[in-house]
Amino acid sequence: MVSIFVITVMAVMAMALMKINWSQSDTTTREVLGTRAWFAAHSGIEWGLNRLFPIDDGSTGSLCTASADFPVAVENFHNCRASVTCQAFAVPTSAGNVTHYKLESTGTCGTDKHQMVRVQEAWAKDI
Repeated sequence: MVSIFVITVMAVMAMALMKINWSQSDTTTREVLGTRAWFAAHSGIEWGLNRLFPIDDGSTGSLCTASADFPVAVENFHNCRASVTCQAFAVPTSAGNVTHYKLESTGTCGTDKHQMVRVQEAWAKDI
């Protein structure tokens, strides 16, 4: 009788430890995918700013000529992708209209059950 009780208690403890281990693995996976999605969104913002204000000349790029969605392929980044949206706004000032830009980047990593999405936003203006 005692041996059946001990076996039952040990089985319950083993199941509890397996559940804790699975939960910890799931949390770690989500944390890693969330960090990767954040970096993918950040890369999308940097890509958008580089397209908006090219380094090689002083002109403004054509990224925000109209509201559009530009997918950004993040190479070798473990099934991650970024999508950048750009909107241009004319803001009246005393010196005339100044164009402001709103960049929004959505980074997505993972698939199905383990998919994490992070969104970043940046504002810029013409000088």
